[in-house]
Amino acid sequence: MQVCLIQVPYTAGDERQGSSQGPHRLVQAGASQLLSAKGLDVVIESIDRDGPFRDSGSSSLTVCKQLASIVRRSVEAGRFPLVLGGGCDISKGVLSGFDHSRCGVVWFDAHGDFNTPESTTSGYLPGMSLAVIAGHCFTSYWSQIGNSTPIPEATILMLGVRDLDPAERDRLKHSAIQVVNWHKGMPTRDVGLALDELAKRVPEVYLHVDIDALDSQVAPGVVNAPVPGGLSLRDLTSAIRHTFGAFQVRAASLVGFNPDRDETDKTLHAVMRLIESVVG
Repeated sequence: MQVCLIQVPYTAGDERQGSSQGPHRLVQAGASQLLSAKGLDVVIESIDRDGPFRDSGSSSLTVCKQLASIVRRSVEAGRFPLVLGGGCDISKGVLSGFDHSRCGVVWFDAHGDFNTPESTTSGYLPGMSLAVIAGHCFTSYWSQIGNSTPIPEATILMLGVRDLDPAERDRLKHSAIQVVNWHKGMPTRDVGLALDELAKRVPEVYLHVDIDALDSQVAPGVVNAPVPGGLSLRDLTSAIRHTFGAFQVRAASLVGFNPDRDETDKTLHAVMRLIESVVG
């Protein structure tokens, strides 16, 4: 297996956020060596915005254009794109890098990321990421990055969700997106069955893992205040393995690791385990 390990040291195009340091910290801790020890042929790429930060919209656009180009080259070279990013906004850059017309999405996150400019109360761009790739907003914005074919709602599965804005909750309720909520550390539906149901609709998926899907005791070092009651590391690695067993995974992203909030490298060790499970 050939892997392209892609570092995206930005959150919404901004390198000053704590989670923007996550990708470098993971590489510094030996992410590449971990993959090589598995017998994988690994190349490392890194995004450089190549200019000052202006605003989240334009800077994220620049970052995602570069990301899409690297993903495209990786796929053409037969390398699996494994992306380490700061925020969920990189998802549009990953998907723009390959033909995703037969592709669904398996999305692990404590939050919905399904707000739009009309529903958001914060204006936080990564919090609209899933709405963007589902074609609900910023369609012309996404089209500037590359392939912007929307992902049909019925081919999106969200897992680990437990912290939603009221408007976001209503939007998800009225969508065709399948959601497996998490409550007190347990899923409200069988995860394996949910993945198998999705596999009846699409043969391929993009795997997106926001580290805050993990329980706050497992991963305190995340973008925002960690949300309790999330996945155990064992549950998440098991679900990742099931995803690879049920689908052809076209690309995978691990985002949201904030070293500034980590406790005794607890989150770092958890993410390294996740990297291992992705390529295992």
